[in-house]
Amino acid sequence: MSHTMAALSTGSAGHAPPTAYRRARAALAAEWIKLRSLRSMLVTPLLAVIVSIGLANLVCFNWVKKWPHLDAAHKAGFVPLDTNLNFVIIGAIFLGVLGALVVTNEYGHGLIRTTLAATPQRGLVLAAKAVVLGLVAFMVSAVICFTAFFTGQAQLSGGHLPHVSLGDPGVLGHVLGAVCYMTAVGLIGLFGAVLVRSAAAAISVVFALLFVLPALVSGLPDDIAKRDIVPYLPTNLGGSLYLSHPHHAVGIASTPIAVLATAAWVVVLGVAAAFTLRGHDA
Repeated sequence: MSHTMAALSTGSAGHAPPTAYRRARAALAAEWIKLRSLRSMLVTPLLAVIVSIGLANLVCFNWVKKWPHLDAAHKAGFVPLDTNLNFVIIGAIFLGVLGALVVTNEYGHGLIRTTLAATPQRGLVLAAKAVVLGLVAFMVSAVICFTAFFTGQAQLSGGHLPHVSLGDPGVLGHVLGAVCYMTAVGLIGLFGAVLVRSAAAAISVVFALLFVLPALVSGLPDDIAKRDIVPYLPTNLGGSLYLSHPHHAVGIASTPIAVLATAAWVVVLGVAAAFTLRGHDA
């Protein structure tokens, strides 16, 4: 009898149930196949690369062109790293859209039902999507930020403007900060899409967090805004990570606080997305 029960416990096909490792590996493989098979998943990162690097170089080229005509005060206020990395807010939008499309493409075509039928562990599905998107977003962001940095600083150097290198104090940290911030916005877009299940709504969430929310907060009393809200908005946190001289109109967070607060945005939205995915039908 005990042998019979043991045989039944292995399943009708006589195979042991897959281990957690095998389930996770299968979920990651499935998400990677879906990610690279969709045209929008290829077009969006490509546009991010072209627009971000192009914008960074255009800004540096413009400074080189007008530099001989600037007065001493404007030249003294020139910050080569910040000038070079000001494209990051635009690049982050593309990554946020990419994160949103990872989820909403499945909801839009009804494929999410197939995904959840194949992998009933919904938390595992969300984790796999986040890992794959996070790795892709990190690699795309790294390509963008380092390419834009090297080409932009080369233009500044060639035009005999002040410029920096990765070996200068703090420069590598700010470039990596830009990479991490863009990756975080990608994950925010993904988790926001799980919450709203619509491409238009998810993209709107990204724009609202990056642009609309700061505008709304600007109407609050200055003491409250500067101390308790503005430093912890995603856009200002990003500025604290990648700008060497953050120049927001109101308060900013220190770099360690910005790292923790950015991670908190991702974690809180991730937890909310996990509960939403568990509690609603596909």
